[in-house]
Amino acid sequence: MLLPLSLARADVNAIVGEWRLQNVLVDRGRGKSRPKQVKLRSAAAAWHNPPQAGWASEWVCTIRGTPIAFAIETELPGPFRMLFAHLETPAAVPRARMEIRTGPIGERVLVEDGRETMRTVDPAEVVGALFVAVLERTRPNLQWFALIHGAAVDLGGKGLALAGPSGSGKSTLAAGLVGQGHDFLADDLIALSEPNGTIVPWPLPLSIKQGSIDIVSAHHPQLAEAASYRTKGVEARMLIPPAGAWDADPVPLRRLVFPRFADGAEPHARRLSSFETIERLLTDRVWLGNPVTEQRMLAFLAWHDRTPAYALSYGSLDAGMRLIADVVA
Repeated sequence: MLLPLSLARADVNAIVGEWRLQNVLVDRGRGKSRPKQVKLRSAAAAWHNPPQAGWASEWVCTIRGTPIAFAIETELPGPFRMLFAHLETPAAVPRARMEIRTGPIGERVLVEDGRETMRTVDPAEVVGALFVAVLERTRPNLQWFALIHGAAVDLGGKGLALAGPSGSGKSTLAAGLVGQGHDFLADDLIALSEPNGTIVPWPLPLSIKQGSIDIVSAHHPQLAEAASYRTKGVEARMLIPPAGAWDADPVPLRRLVFPRFADGAEPHARRLSSFETIERLLTDRVWLGNPVTEQRMLAFLAWHDRTPAYALSYGSLDAGMRLIADVVA
């Protein structure tokens, strides 16, 4: 049985109040877009004149015309550098430098142009902060308010966000929709900008896992020739987005969909309640900044309230794409 909306809102308000009491949530208007430094010990390392690091990876990419140098002291989980490989421009002179260093107790430290901006023990959190930093450098006139885990596609000016945990089928569904002629906006991370939750393109490659490679190759033959790699214990290949995808304009988000592929499942779409939607979002990766501000939390809740959300279950890619056409119509 679903909770009444009034009770769900009361629960959310109670959580926000508890966060404020614990200083996890800062007062409205005090927070900034850029993540603040998180100190895990009393004397945080000063990186203004850092010692020479032994980089595990170091490269330069040009993103939306801005050359950015990346350097990682300890390799991150997953194919992090591979995500940017198609954007590498070794001869370019960087206009910015992003470093992920390793602190004395194993924490990850994000350093932007010699200035520490985050320190955390969670590798996923420091990657989220780095992505935000790149967004701010490459789209300086936009203000983001949330990052969610998922893929996004532009369906003729209607932004579709496919959210959910790894393995739910969102990247495969996005690849199928792109194969139908729709524009690819993002994979793994969906960046939403103020004031209305517009999708900001973040077109890193679609990661297609082993069970979907043959299916997606029917729509994208180049995937069959792509190099394979391992992620989360399974083989996968990357579907590289079109060259102009990074320069696409932001698109208003019209539908939020939580897909679930299950072999042989009957196609079914169900409109989700407000409480169900936020429950699903908060059980996966959502990045609202560090620290979370009351203003950003309220903006996130307002966006989620006005965005229709659906749960989709289906047993084939074609069935999933038909369901998408129905809920977006």
